[in-house]
Amino acid sequence: MGLFGPLPSRQSAPRWFWKVPGPGMSGVVSATLGGLSSDSYCEISQYRDQHFRGSRYLQEKALKFSCTLYVGNLSFYTTEEQIQELFSKCGDVKRIVMGLDKVKKTPCGFCFVEYYTRADAEHAMRFINGTRLDDRIIRTDWDAGFKEGRQFGRGKTGGQVKRVLASALSLASVGLPLADPVQRRACMADPIMN
Repeated sequence: MGLFGPLPSRQSAPRWFWKVPGPGMSGVVSATLGGLSSDSYCEISQYRDQHFRGSRYLQEKALKFSCTLYVGNLSFYTTEEQIQELFSKCGDVKRIVMGLDKVKKTPCGFCFVEYYTRADAEHAMRFINGTRLDDRIIRTDWDAGFKEGRQFGRGKTGGQVKRVLASALSLASVGLPLADPVQRRACMADPIMN
């Protein structure tokens, strides 16, 4: 049972039937619906992993066929069990990898959720992105696939890069200068921050 009713069979696309009203148009018309790939909820965002090993083309291709989601804006106190409970409502979860502060080895607000099928991942993108978990609005995005080492935050202090940039921007917003020009350029060029 899915979040909003039964999910389509994993073997074939769902078939929907409509009664067609009107003179001379009696009967039932059927149509086979494809996956959710044309759904705006499932479009690939502009974000690209700067540490992806491969060309931009290969990264785009990996994103289009991926069964892995990046989940951000998690509370540091959200457990793997809570994530499992929520995301399993959209399909069978293969694994969850919690994001960790690379220095402290504690949760730092993100994780990766991998499904067995692309269709299940699309359901999660459609129904879970923007929902509340542990009093936080979580966001989901496609990920090209988890590789060992990516569970660690990439910020200088060990956490997420976005948090480091956000704290630097908040200093700038109250009139305090950023630490150096390189950091300032990084903040202004970051699409997440603009």
